[in-house]
Formats: sequence, C-alpha cells, structure tokens
Amino acid sequence: MNLIIPEVSIIVRTYNEEKWIGHCLGAIFSQKFDNFEVILVDNNSTDYTVEVAKRYPISTIVKINKFFPGKAINDGIRASNGNYIVCISAHCIPKDKQWLHNLYANFNENEKLAGVYGRQLPLSFTGDADKRDLLITFGQDKKTQIKDYFFHNANSMFPRSIWDKFPFEEEASNIEDRIWAKQVIESGYELVYEPSAEVYHYHGLHQHGSSSDRANGIATILDKVDAESFGDLPETMKPENIVVASILLVSKKIDENSMEFKLILNVVEELKQASYVNEIYIVAYDENIAILSGAQWIDRNKVIFNTQEIDVEKLLSLSLNVIESGGSFPEVILYVNHHYPFRPVNLFDKLIEELQYQGLSSVFPCFVDYGHYWQKQKDATFLQIDSSMESRNNREPIMRALYGLGCATSSVDIRQETITGSNVGIISIDNYQFTLNSREVGAQEIIKKLLTL
Repeated sequence: MNLIIPEVSIIVRTYNEEKWIGHCLGAIFSQKFDNFEVILVDNNSTDYTVEVAKRYPISTIVKINKFFPGKAINDGIRASNGNYIVCISAHCIPKDKQWLHNLYANFNENEKLAGVYGRQLPLSFTGDADKRDLLITFGQDKKTQIKDYFFHNANSMFPRSIWDKFPFEEEASNIEDRIWAKQVIESGYELVYEPSAEVYHYHGLHQHGSSSDRANGIATILDKVDAESFGDLPETMKPENIVVASILLVSKKIDENSMEFKLILNVVEELKQASYVNEIYIVAYDENIAILSGAQWIDRNKVIFNTQEIDVEKLLSLSLNVIESGGSFPEVILYVNHHYPFRPVNLFDKLIEELQYQGLSSVFPCFVDYGHYWQKQKDATFLQIDSSMESRNNREPIMRALYGLGCATSSVDIRQETITGSNVGIISIDNYQFTLNSREVGAQEIIKKLLTL
C-alpha cells in the first residue's frame, strides 16, 4: 500500500465503537483500490475502540475533546494528505471490495462534481424504523443532483480542492453534510448519489433505536419488494468469518481416571466438532488437562494471581486479556461448563448464529420451567414469584438460565465482566436431561446411567 503520497484519505470518526471499528477497518483495508491512508478521529473513547483500531495500519489518530461533526471531519482532513477525502462512520462497513473504487470512479470526467455519497444498507438485525428510512432514502438508481442538496457523510467522498473552498461548518451540532452540500450546490457544483458504493449501517439515518407499528408495517412490505438489498451481514460479521474462542474453567486438579476428566474430554470433542469454534482454551492449574484434551492451556495461577475467590465473569475477562496478549483477538467468547454432559445437537453453532444475525450481546439456553417458586426475603418471610396454581395455559414460565451448556457473548461485554450484557437472546430448552449437572447431589448416578445406555 502506498501511504507516502496517498490519493485518498479516509476519515473515520469514532466514539466508543469497539464493537464496530474492527469490521469497518477490516473491510476498508480489504479494498482493491489501495492507494489510501486512514485517519482515525476519536472523541475520547472510553472502551477499546482505539486499541482495536491500532491492530490495523492506520496512519494517524486525531484526538478530540468535544464533538462537533463538521469540526471532527475538518480536524481529520487537516491531518491527512490525500487528494480526495472519504468520510465513513465507524459503524458503517463497506459491503464489498469495490466500495472505494466505485466512489472514486465518479471523479474521472466531471469537473463540476463536488461530492459523491453512497448507498447505506440495513443489517439483518437493524430496527424497523431504521430499516424503513435506509431503504426508502437510498435507492438503486444513480442520480446527479443540481438542486437537491441531500448528502450524507456516513459514506461520502469529495476532492480536497473542494474542501479547501468549502470546509465543513464547525459549530453545527448535526447535518453538517447538508449545510456543506447547500453551499456547493448554490455555488454551481453538482452532487452524485452512487448506489454501487454500498455500506452496511446499523443505526440508520436518525439512530431511532426503536420502531412504531407503522414503521414495522412498512419495513415488512420492504422486506418483500427489496429483499436483495438487506437482511444480510457484512462478510466480516458472519459466523464463519469471526474468531470464536471457547473457554472452560477448571478450578481444581482433576484425576485422569475420574468422571469429571471424561466430561472435559467429551465437551472439548464437542467443541472441536462445532463449525464456528476456532479456539478452545482450558483455564486450569494443571497443563496436562489441556494437553490430553487437545485444547490450549491458560495457567489459572497467572490469571487470578493471589486471589482465591473470583467469579466466572471476572475470570473470563482476565482470560480474554491473556488470549489477546498472545495475539489472538476473538470477537465472541463461548463459555462452557464441562459439568453439563448433555446438550442439544449443534447447540454451540446455534448460539453463535443467533448472536451474530440478531446483533445480540449474549445468547444462552434456558430451561422452560412451569414449577412453583418462593423466594426468602430479608425479613425471613417468603414471597411467591410465580402465578400460583393457574394452569400452564394462563401463566408464563420461568426461564432458568443454563449458562454452562454454552453461553456465547461478545468480547465487548466480556471485557466489561458480564456474560449477559444488555441485549440477550434465549434458546428455549424443554428437555430436563440437559439441565443435569454433575456437581449436584444425586445427579452423578443419573448421569453415569445415561452415559452407559
């Protein structure tokens, strides 16, 4: 890649984009048009955005303390060298390797062209309101605008010479792109909408985050008439293209002739058969367990130091740090507890597929339980937490979490020391056999009998 005199400078504005920035930069650095540099303009991110970005050959990181969209772009351009400027949001992901070329090709012949903006597509889990807005706003026909000053800097390109004449308004709190576009249109320039320069954009135009019944209805119709335009994921986010690391936690030395050791061997073998699990780690005091099972070893002593009592979420977070320090950067952590010997067929793959295609923070199985439960209160009284003796048809079941069967969680949330996060998905389990845990009193004999059947 020629970064000494780049033809194009790509400006990526970020604020807490840890979940997206790797996919964005991965797609950018996969472009066939490769004469470019990348400038990251970061607004004091408090997550791992910058750390993830540094895994890619970005040219410059510009730090800003107070965000105004136009000023952030201007600051990025001032730190750049290219003859052409591309603006792309950190949570936008180019759909293919022709994205940059398709933007750039528009400037070959038209001297009156001030800027080009590309198409924005929803992801498979984009909300209905955002989906509606994106599909209605960004159609499939290319157009030249001589009066219309709609423009969108989530996916745009313009010559540096135009920016020299018309820098972006630095005090506007939003629609800096529209203000700029009005200036250039009124000065006799043109704008082009290029539908072949496509990016996936999760948030949509207005970052609704929710949708009304009307939006849902319109989105349902668009699902049918424009089915080829959405409902997918960027290649880098598909289950087969991400890195999934499975972690098993072993808290004590295990006898190689014990049932527990056999359960470890069994679950490791299941993980090896899963389509989307790339790495298998055992966090244990004894390396021999990992060697005999064919997994990678994380020394539990080095993870927890002198702390004897540590919860699962903290231990997973510390284990992720160890994995990343070794040069692997999984996007998903699959927590598995070997004490659960029975699992639904292809459970691990189903967890990963649900996590990615639904855009969730975590997915785990739950046993659908219609039992009756009481909870002891601080004052020693008891509180009923189900709907008494009504029939099953008239009450909702309690969902008993079975994290140990397999809990798929984004690395973003694991770093925050949670295996659930704020946006969970649940796979319902109705077979009681899958709830059996070898540590529970009375379960071991049942498990032994079932394993020998």
